[in-house]
Amino acid sequence: MTWKAKLWFLFFLALPSFSGYPMNQFGDAIIPGVSASLVYYFLIVHLMIPSIMGAKLYALILSVTALISIPIIFGGAGISYFIFLVGLGYASGPSAYSAHYVSLGINMLTVIPLSLSIVAVLPLQTLEYKLLQKRRGVSGLEKIGLMFLRVFNHIVYFVIPNILEVLSEERQLRRHKSIQTLDDKLTKTYSRIQKLKLRHFFQTMIQLGVEGICASIQYIPLWAVEIAQLPKKRSKKHWLKK
Repeated sequence: MTWKAKLWFLFFLALPSFSGYPMNQFGDAIIPGVSASLVYYFLIVHLMIPSIMGAKLYALILSVTALISIPIIFGGAGISYFIFLVGLGYASGPSAYSAHYVSLGINMLTVIPLSLSIVAVLPLQTLEYKLLQKRRGVSGLEKIGLMFLRVFNHIVYFVIPNILEVLSEERQLRRHKSIQTLDDKLTKTYSRIQKLKLRHFFQTMIQLGVEGICASIQYIPLWAVEIAQLPKKRSKKHWLKK
């Protein structure tokens, strides 16, 4: 299947997600805030994307989706619960807003993989190569496009895989340490362990965010100089004179 065919198929698959039709037209609620049609659509999306993109790329898309979704969902739910504890939120507590975050989670786990798949299908590296190889030079607008492609490709193919690799290595290291210090952990209370895990989670998310931003922009000055030195696009009259 060509990339154009994949792109059209993904656009067709994404129509219910972005238009809301026919998602809101049928299906009773399985739980408050989650309709049967939403669950069916979620399952269809995650059955079709691996067949279109391949298992390896699908695993990468799921990893990026988790990195984006987890802080938003759990962070929002945590803030709502804190507001409830201080007496400024809903009087009924988590039951008043929990359905919203469940629905938000399923929606994000549906929409984000679709969006990432659409972007991954586009031959951005080929487009960048063609712009660099143009014999008539590069216009100002094309230079802006080249900078965007450079940064985007760097984030997708370098920054994100490196972040996922670091997360995997840290998880294996923590697992190894947890086995070595199992006896010590058994002496701690459950609430203390949960607080430590929650604090470590937020520290990790902040660290990943800072590292991701720094890694994404570190080569921008170098690329700006390189792209600015490309020959300017010349008119057809200039080439005819030659």
